[in-house]
Amino acid sequence: MASSIAIFFPKDNGLTIGIKGGMIFTGNMYFESMTQTEFVGVCYILMQLQIINSQLGRLALASSMHYKLMSLVYNITNGFGRGFRTTSIRVGVQMIILSLAYILFIVIILRQMIFTFIRITPQGQPLKEIYATITMACVFLLASSGDCVGLNYVFGPLILGLIVPARSPLAEILVQKFNTAASGFLLPLMTMFCASKIDLHQFISQFHTLVAFKISLIGFAIKVAVTFLGVYFYKLPLRHAAALTVILNAKGHYEVGTFISFNPLKEIQSTSGILLLFLLQAFQPLLVKTLYHPAEHYVSYKQKTIEHVSNDAELQILVCAHREEDAVAAITLLEYSNPTKQNPLSIYGLCLEELVSSFIPVLINHQLGQKISYSEGSRSQPIIDIFKYFKTQHNKLVQMHVFTAISPFKQMHEDICWLSFDKDCSLVIIPFHKKWNSKGKMVSSNTDLRNLNINVLKNAPCSVGTLIDRNRAQGLSSIFATSTIYRVAALFVGGSDDREAISYALRMARSPRIHLTIMHLVAHNDDVHNWENMVNDDFLRKVKAEMSGNKNIDYIEETVRDGSDTSEVIQSIVEDRDLIMVGRQHDNEPQALAGLSAEWIDFPELGPMGDLLASEYISNPVSVLVVQQQRKKVNVTASN
Repeated sequence: MASSIAIFFPKDNGLTIGIKGGMIFTGNMYFESMTQTEFVGVCYILMQLQIINSQLGRLALASSMHYKLMSLVYNITNGFGRGFRTTSIRVGVQMIILSLAYILFIVIILRQMIFTFIRITPQGQPLKEIYATITMACVFLLASSGDCVGLNYVFGPLILGLIVPARSPLAEILVQKFNTAASGFLLPLMTMFCASKIDLHQFISQFHTLVAFKISLIGFAIKVAVTFLGVYFYKLPLRHAAALTVILNAKGHYEVGTFISFNPLKEIQSTSGILLLFLLQAFQPLLVKTLYHPAEHYVSYKQKTIEHVSNDAELQILVCAHREEDAVAAITLLEYSNPTKQNPLSIYGLCLEELVSSFIPVLINHQLGQKISYSEGSRSQPIIDIFKYFKTQHNKLVQMHVFTAISPFKQMHEDICWLSFDKDCSLVIIPFHKKWNSKGKMVSSNTDLRNLNINVLKNAPCSVGTLIDRNRAQGLSSIFATSTIYRVAALFVGGSDDREAISYALRMARSPRIHLTIMHLVAHNDDVHNWENMVNDDFLRKVKAEMSGNKNIDYIEETVRDGSDTSEVIQSIVEDRDLIMVGRQHDNEPQALAGLSAEWIDFPELGPMGDLLASEYISNPVSVLVVQQQRKKVNVTASN
């Protein structure tokens, strides 16, 4: 095919038959490489742009994986057919028998060896290095022996890689030992070597003779056009279709390695293809970033808040848990969220697990019978059991759906935001990144989890509650003790976040096990008449009307001068409360929070009052829920 395209270019009568044959071979190889979709290249650009677990990223991964598998099957079948056509039937049959034996050796013998390595490794302990060395030796052996029996050299290592369980000790040690050496040293070294061979002056002066470059460019243009037409006819939005087209045609180290494997970089015909790859690698990520913004998928145009949910409507909550204690703290909060026949709850439990030793993020729906590929020792299983235990305690009052998100921490907010949007949730509960022991001493702090929370607060399509867990429950059974009275305080200064926190607290207070204290912090000069204060006054009138029929609610107005008085009030109520609920942000910095500006707080994601309650000066076993009401996004594309 490439040789027929070459007729459009000027012919050089001075070329010998051998040179022409070499140019045709080079043109064919370049054309074929530029019209392929490589799974590795797609993974690389998605990881580079941090959209690997976005909706478009998952579609690109699935498409490239299916293409790669189908391509391997086609190449193997074509190779067998060529063996029958060009040689004897005996040789063709011999190739099939050897290939089947090769595959059975991998699936039976090597698979058993790998699972034996994993099984004899104690839970929580790293795999011995000798096992990783043996596995890598098998990879090189499969690559060389596969080529000998007539298969593509990547076929054997690919099958072996699919057999190794993701997130297993073997996968983790292989990534740790070889990923840094390959990605951090060998690949950049190869890139530098190829770049040193490129002569731009020679490229420009001899451009009219660069047959391989022009054939590569034509092949790439054809592939882009065909891909875009196929994607667009599946009714994707125009910009998303264009972005997916660019992703599926991403070129990278695999193509560079192919070019230098078959062509010594000694003349301009060979290096021109490398230059084209470098140009594509430079512009493709920028083009995708311009065309596609993941947050567009979960922009909400309706109110998804607790304040605007009717009293008898089902409240849908997404609960995120990274560790067991996160799940225990969350179901403690849910237990006191008053699940009844009149006020049912629909809970979506999401186990957060970091993606290691794999490129492919996974969102597992446990209701569909999906399981984690390497379940032994999985950190998610105890969290799943806690969520299911909560379901058994409220079998007819609570709908519980459990999911597991396995993805990089930097992109995990995509799973949280998409799931909350897809399930039409009104509230997302996320765990605070710091943990305390029973004595009030901080025992851990997770920066990755903090960055995740910040991204969720920025992009969530509904309200968000950050749960600070200081009140460690003494076992799950103590949470469901019917004699327990739960003392809740909700602070109100003004603003949408405070109204959302009070709305959630009022829903709790319908339970006889809850004693709620609403504390309204009023400053001396809060008599300014503006729209926000009018909304606050109207909301407080509704709160007082609901209090008239509920003896479990106390309403207190506390006059304060500035933030220092507010700080004293907060410290005075932590001693005899189980939960304190506050809003995250307040419009126009009210006088009650004067002096508690962003420059003086350690955790801006909690706001001024949340930051006070998360400070090291508070050692009381009190939990805190910092609430942010849904932020409406007018134009996501413009904001990005």
